[in-house]
Amino acid sequence: MKRLILLFLLFSVVIGFASADSQWDISVSIPYYLGATTGDIGEVADFAFLLPNVAWHYYFGPEWLHVGAGLKLWTLILESAIYPIVSVESVLADRFVLNAGFGGGAIFAFGLMTDFFFEPIFFPEASFAVLLGKKRIFSLGTGVTFALAPQA
Repeated sequence: MKRLILLFLLFSVVIGFASADSQWDISVSIPYYLGATTGDIGEVADFAFLLPNVAWHYYFGPEWLHVGAGLKLWTLILESAIYPIVSVESVLADRFVLNAGFGGGAIFAFGLMTDFFFEPIFFPEASFAVLLGKKRIFSLGTGVTFALAPQA
């Protein structure tokens, strides 16, 4: 299984660099609200913890509006999950980036527990970022991601 994961990651890297319209995003999220949205279940997190994630997208479309598909990986170091994602990204005034995405449905979890499953768990997200530097290859921004698990 480790070989399969390694081959998959190697394939993703090779395809990503071979494609001129691909984009890698490396982020760190800090969850601040945990819980369900039905009733009064849920609470503000008592402590902050970092939740790293990596996304790879293949974008197409005009320069001001990119539509793409890719993969997103969330990790808690000992346990990780990867799922497909579809995104729309717009660059405004050559400096500001608006992004909206929707992923999930098929999740590959690996780490302490390795499993591939199709579940109705979806991850809508939206973000805003400011491009930094002369080449504008780095950005700093904020966003929101939800985990939706509708009942069957």
